[in-house]
Amino acid sequence: MVMASRLAACEACRKSKLACDHQQPVCSRCQATQGVCIYRTAPFKRRRIEKPILKSPDPSPSYSPRRNPYPNPGYLGLSSHAAIFKHITPDDHSAGSHAVGPEVGTEPWIGDNHLLLQGADVLKHLLTLYSLLSMKELVEFWLAKGTNLALAEPFVAQCAESVSQLFESHDESWHLVYARRLLQNSARPLQFDASTDLAGFSSQFLDHYARWETLGIFFAAVSRATIDVPFFPALYTTEEQQYTLRRLATKLCDFSLEISLSLDCLNDLQLIVQYENFIVHSYVDGDQSYHSWRKLGDVISSTFALGYHENTQAKTGIPPFLVDLRKAAFARIYSADKNIGIFLGRPPRMNKRFCHFQIPSCDLNARLNGSTNDWDPDTTVGYRADTRWSALCASLKEEIWELLQDKSDASCVAKASEIQHKAEEQWKALPNHFRLESSLKQCVGSPFERDFLAHVRLNHLHVLFLLRLLLLNTMTEPDIPIIETAGQMLALVVEAILLRDQLTNSGTGLIWKVAYYGLPAAGIILLALLKQQSHATQSISRTKILRDLSVFVAEVQIGTIVRSGDPNFALLSRATQTIQRFLDSFHSDSVPPPALEAGHDDGNEDWAALLSQDLWDYEAGFWQSLADHPSLLAIDPPLPNV
Repeated sequence: MVMASRLAACEACRKSKLACDHQQPVCSRCQATQGVCIYRTAPFKRRRIEKPILKSPDPSPSYSPRRNPYPNPGYLGLSSHAAIFKHITPDDHSAGSHAVGPEVGTEPWIGDNHLLLQGADVLKHLLTLYSLLSMKELVEFWLAKGTNLALAEPFVAQCAESVSQLFESHDESWHLVYARRLLQNSARPLQFDASTDLAGFSSQFLDHYARWETLGIFFAAVSRATIDVPFFPALYTTEEQQYTLRRLATKLCDFSLEISLSLDCLNDLQLIVQYENFIVHSYVDGDQSYHSWRKLGDVISSTFALGYHENTQAKTGIPPFLVDLRKAAFARIYSADKNIGIFLGRPPRMNKRFCHFQIPSCDLNARLNGSTNDWDPDTTVGYRADTRWSALCASLKEEIWELLQDKSDASCVAKASEIQHKAEEQWKALPNHFRLESSLKQCVGSPFERDFLAHVRLNHLHVLFLLRLLLLNTMTEPDIPIIETAGQMLALVVEAILLRDQLTNSGTGLIWKVAYYGLPAAGIILLALLKQQSHATQSISRTKILRDLSVFVAEVQIGTIVRSGDPNFALLSRATQTIQRFLDSFHSDSVPPPALEAGHDDGNEDWAALLSQDLWDYEAGFWQSLADHPSLLAIDPPLPNV
């Protein structure tokens, strides 16, 4: 007589001392109670008393043979061998699953076992120090302010709820049990067809189907929340505690992403986590950090590997909400590529020549028809609208960038005029309530809406600014149009600084607005004033310019928008020191005025030769060169923190 094999109960039934029917992946009792059903990998193995190997300071990764020995090729384009063989043996694969990975029910390959152990360790450490429920409440408080993760917006609240209910067992190896279960779920391809809705799609990575990507989204939200919420007594009351939680949440977000990528089965959810992880690093490490730059490159690589640079709407069997989500991913990644490239003075990595330019609709469940410039007059303010507008502006910035490479071309001016016409048409096509035509403080709306209007206007002004910058013969002699545009940009940035407590991040933070829009504008205005171009500055109030520059400097120096130790502090502090030296020079009676007599401007010529001629570079090098202007060398730099 053959005895039946002994079956282990799930953790929830075992802890409750209730009968379990052993159904997998979810037993009937957990299914009925919406509980999280976890089965231990070795339930009947006697626990050893000795210290577990996990506690070793440098545990060696255990070898695990790979179930799928062939790499996931991802998207293969027209020049690949697959495009030729496709005509011989047509690809009959279903559109419902584009991820290549282990079959459901098989033991997944652990891409890097050491990586998984590290991720489990960080998870255990974080949940030992901080309450998971409190972290969920922090995210909910952050969401209640009107902000969110721009691309993962539809999933953040659901992921927070799922993760907060996920971890219940707390024996010695609970973190390893959950880590492996998350890995098994992450190895499952995301299934969908033309009739799948958002709820059906997201149910594949929530509750007992939670994946490492689910944790990635949640902890990206936790990290971002610690930036926007300065005081949350349940988790932190000091800057040090706030910083510690932010770094741990960022680290776990990193591990969640890397473990998911190690499975070599790219999908939509992983791309979303990659983008949000890049944004987190831009906040935590700074916009000039190599880590952020590399993260952006990884996101772009995944976009191409998934084929989302192609026309996503032309593919069949994909539900409308997912088509629009992929368009949103492309648009935000494309915009980030242009904006970060311009900010750092580096070449772009996504070119429209090799991409199908596409932007999402403002309704997640609707497909966009007609021209990209078409807007529904009743479109509401939101992240989707910000995504569309940012991509439209980034498209024009790429065209300006290309003109910069052919500046000697005789048709450069005509092409620049055409781009300016496009920019003006784009602005006119916006819904009336998207166009900021007055002072920001006169706007009636929520903090999110105010911030949105400011960013829409700044992005438009930035396109016009770059066009005028392109047409300058030399940066040291700005003309009237660029000075006027710079004055408008600086005034709006200063107003955003003063109203910062009445603004909520609608897609870009205040520090980014200051560094990306404010610094170039301030730099051009200083160049004009240093040249004493009264004819160039007569169209705008010099008094207002000096007041805006003074406020700009004061807010940075007293630490209201950036403090010592913050990632962008070095860039902003150096720029404001140069501006302060100019203001001291301008208001000092003991120092000769900056303008030199006609025929005696050799010092200015020598200085002009030192100034960086890279029109796109507004990093520290530009401000250091500007600080070497002859009229500023006689002024001692201001004392710190004055």
